[in-house]
Amino acid sequence: MIKRTIILLLQILKLGFFYINYLLDDFYKEKENLELFKNYKNSILNLILATFKKYEKRMINIDRKLTECDDRDKYRLYGELITANLYKIPNKNIDKIEVENYYNNNEIISIPLDTKYTPSNNAKRYFKKYSKLKNALEVVNEQKKETIKDIEYIESVIYELDTAKTLEDIEEIYEEISESSIFADKLNFKKKNKKKKAKQLTKNKLASFNPLKYVISGYTILVGRNNKENDYLTCKYANKHDIWFHTKEIPGSHVILKVNPNEQVSDDIMFEAATLAAKHSKAKNSSNIPVDYCKVSFVKKPNGSKPGYVIYSNNKTIYV
Repeated sequence: MIKRTIILLLQILKLGFFYINYLLDDFYKEKENLELFKNYKNSILNLILATFKKYEKRMINIDRKLTECDDRDKYRLYGELITANLYKIPNKNIDKIEVENYYNNNEIISIPLDTKYTPSNNAKRYFKKYSKLKNALEVVNEQKKETIKDIEYIESVIYELDTAKTLEDIEEIYEEISESSIFADKLNFKKKNKKKKAKQLTKNKLASFNPLKYVISGYTILVGRNNKENDYLTCKYANKHDIWFHTKEIPGSHVILKVNPNEQVSDDIMFEAATLAAKHSKAKNSSNIPVDYCKVSFVKKPNGSKPGYVIYSNNKTIYV
């Protein structure tokens, strides 16, 4: 009897050791995965932030150029006043002239001249400078619009990374930025990689489509986890009568409230969906967050626009 008891105790103790070893293996594996996740996330974050700083500097240069363009009308005025007064200006190289400004009650204005040129040539140079800045203004304004869109896109990727929970989430973000020319220099793309066709989510390929799903009072609400998934969720998966939500001018997820055609949705459910849009946005820790909403049929994705970018109309706003 004693012998059998000892054997039984040894077996239990042996199983205990196996169980402890199993727990230790599981602990170290989880710790290793967590370290891998942190390192992967931080390396991509550093890459994105470096790109963000680059575009911030670009915006500073654009604003500086726009400030320079503010002087264009002054140069046109100088050219006009010099030309109008040429008959009484000595035809020799001088450093300035003082003339009446007929645009401002004939107030005397001093116009600087380049002594390397005659007054008439100075006038031509001022007109040329005016034309150059006028043309530059159109170009630089367009550059500013595009740069603002680029910065907004980068901010949306930073938001994605901030909310990533798994290695799979990080991998999908890396895949997204790998397909964007914005990050090309930081990723050291080769030409052959640039020609590689971007992977697209389609209705026949749902492997990468796994939005967050909430069921509230019988209604299904879907939330995109990243920009590519946002595009698919809104532009391909959702029906035109479903309702689309997104934080107003704030990076965040696309949220789709699934509804039946012509269905009247209660204010409570609309508020719940808007709350989810606020929760899954950069403003999640703020209060009184504006959330725009409209039918999916009023949401459009411009050709060639960046992942996650859409335009919409016929929208209303809820504050949550």
